[in-house]
Amino acid sequence: MAIPNLPPNIQELSKKAEEIYSSLSEELKKQNNGKYIAIETDSKDHFIGETRENAVSQAHKKYPGKLIFVRRVGTIEKISSHSSQLFSNYGYARIC
Repeated sequence: MAIPNLPPNIQELSKKAEEIYSSLSEELKKQNNGKYIAIETDSKDHFIGETRENAVSQAHKKYPGKLIFVRRVGTIEKISSHSSQLFSNYGYARIC
């Protein structure tokens, strides 16, 4: 499902990141439920953090300048209104 008003490359990144997350989600939920996952989609590398900022910081250290997809593992976070957020049927997500 395409997300309206976002450039196609962001939509594709979001779709690819959700596919990567889905392939990892069962294992991640066992030990990281409620934490944050940041995904660099080209490498399929992911980083877990207690906070969104921690997960994204780890990802940007290894992949400076790359777009990073971040979401909460398992549980759905309260939604706020930021223009860079993406929402899917899996929960809350953001491109950083």
